[in-house]
Amino acid sequence: MSRSSGALNTVALFGATGMLGSAFLDAFLEDVVEGYKPKVLAFMRPGKDLSEKYKQHPQVQVVRCDYPKGGYDLVEKLRGVDALVSVLNVGGYKSHYPLLDAAIKAGVKRFYPSEYGHHQHYRAPGDPGARILPLWNEKECFIEHLKLHPDVLAGKIEYTLIGAGDIWDQPSEPFWCPWDQDLDTYDFPVVGDGDALADWSSRKDVARYVVATLAKPAISANAVLNFPSETISQNAMVELLRKYAGAKGRTVTVRYFSADDAHRFAADASAAPPEIAKSTNIPVDFYFVVKYLQGSGTFRRTPWECHWDLFPEVKRTTFEDYLKERFGQ
Repeated sequence: MSRSSGALNTVALFGATGMLGSAFLDAFLEDVVEGYKPKVLAFMRPGKDLSEKYKQHPQVQVVRCDYPKGGYDLVEKLRGVDALVSVLNVGGYKSHYPLLDAAIKAGVKRFYPSEYGHHQHYRAPGDPGARILPLWNEKECFIEHLKLHPDVLAGKIEYTLIGAGDIWDQPSEPFWCPWDQDLDTYDFPVVGDGDALADWSSRKDVARYVVATLAKPAISANAVLNFPSETISQNAMVELLRKYAGAKGRTVTVRYFSADDAHRFAADASAAPPEIAKSTNIPVDFYFVVKYLQGSGTFRRTPWECHWDLFPEVKRTTFEDYLKERFGQ
């Protein structure tokens, strides 16, 4: 039986200033589940801060803490917290180990690691077997540590893992998500088979889904829940972008990369067009693996692996919905 029968009303949020973390903070302040208004402790490292609109909100409290160091200070600042939600990015993922240790010592009931993705094994031509990229491996190592932790197995703390598709509303990724920019011409990168289906997610959907799981924690205790917003092909996305951007006088072109290109650039990122590395915060080889998998039709889950119906308060956004809002239609 879950330790968390009632809503988790005090939430420690790590990574609140990031692209995805800011969407989480917004979702906490919405009325995602009627009556659920959690207190949000936004943990900030030295030199980081929230914008004034959040700092002045009655639900939000900034907590200053050099949390990667772990230790007594972190434990004390987590006392009274019901759930720890991490939205830390790639560089901060190692902090999950001290965060988990401190959460257990402080009596936190629920732990959400920064998952929100879709792990895949990659098979390059000539490989004797599958391999996993370093970022996914780092996440899987921690998830294994979390699930098998003695205090988790003893019921002292629970976890929730939230999976999603590739995030389409990434303003920090102008090459891979050009539609999220204000441009006259959108050069849409298509990798592999443009008609292959792949899972995609709106970051707002993912954030709202997490909030719903916190409001009804008995459903999400020690669970792996997946919430892709839509399963759609790259070519279908191109046509939708042409429809809505074109109505505003914008042009849409396609920049095609073959599966062989993806394998080549995954093996040697320096061989990829240099403008890609200049316009992305994510390793070029990593993204070409993701895009190759999308173009192979394997970057998706079966319907029975998705958990859309558990929290009906959260409605899925389609790519067309996103474009209508993006282009004001």
